[in-house]
Amino acid sequence: MGALGHFLERQGIATAGISLVREHTETIRPPRALWVTFELGRPLGIPDDPDFQRRVLRAAAELLERTDGPLIADYPENVAEAADFTGWACPINLAPTSVNTLAAEIDRLATWHDQAVARTGRTTIGVSGLDMPAAGALLSSALQGDLPPAQALKEAVDDLRAYYLEAASAFPDPGTPAMRKAWLWDETRFGKALLDLQPKLAASADPQHKILANLTLIPATERHRLAKT
Repeated sequence: MGALGHFLERQGIATAGISLVREHTETIRPPRALWVTFELGRPLGIPDDPDFQRRVLRAAAELLERTDGPLIADYPENVAEAADFTGWACPINLAPTSVNTLAAEIDRLATWHDQAVARTGRTTIGVSGLDMPAAGALLSSALQGDLPPAQALKEAVDDLRAYYLEAASAFPDPGTPAMRKAWLWDETRFGKALLDLQPKLAASADPQHKILANLTLIPATERHRLAKT
């Protein structure tokens, strides 16, 4: 979108965008960008909070008045979600020690994911073109040192992340989105697999693997966990 902004500006159309990954924006240098610290996939911040989202959109629109670009403006508000697990109960134990393999964990979630899709009528899974056992096998293979192309690995990981969070939304007491994210990173083999994979990708000679390791594999909000692995 940043590159598209340059094209539109040459046609006399002022543009402004929202940046979730500052490193990408600094490289592309779009005419005007509002950098936000929200998690990937939530460029407007807090779900179901129209007042907050309007403030983000207003801040981006106000950049259209600026003529000193390329520029990156920092959005001043952060999203603080309290991770309160009081009263949240998962009907099955998905701690990493409760199953022997990532494949077994993925299989255990299948029924819950089916329920989530039946209730909402939609899923965000599908970008990789793999079913979840195959996506899990690709991730397991990467952990063993057989690294696939970075894009294929990223798409498989994105699908798996969506699968886990969608499945968790169908639990009898699903908690908040923040609770489900913490569950993914603290209690699942999938979360541990991503933390274990990051240094392997970072040490790869393939520059695309390094980009995946350093920018997108682990969200900025979870990178503090790398020091603990």
